[in-house]
Amino acid sequence: MKKHFIRKNYIRKHFVFHGHVQGVGFRYYASNAAKRLGASGWVRNLLDGTVECEIQGTSDMIDSFLATLQNARYIRIDYIEQKEIDVKEESCFKIKDYYF
Repeated sequence: MKKHFIRKNYIRKHFVFHGHVQGVGFRYYASNAAKRLGASGWVRNLLDGTVECEIQGTSDMIDSFLATLQNARYIRIDYIEQKEIDVKEESCFKIKDYYF
């Protein structure tokens, strides 16, 4: 499996999405949006009804990812917790199982 090399202008952000974000296809929508943009990372549902996500790419890629989710049908994001974290070497964007 090919790994993406870490590009100088890449950043990685950790998000927790609050609102009507489970049971509406959020993870699949997020995965498709990230793949379309060429970003890497992961997304998963949390037991408290929120969705957790890490995404890596350029600042513009991440902004486009967020805009896509905020404009998605059936998804209602009320609040986003976010922080910048260390960039990782990885090759794709994945949907993970629930976090217990």
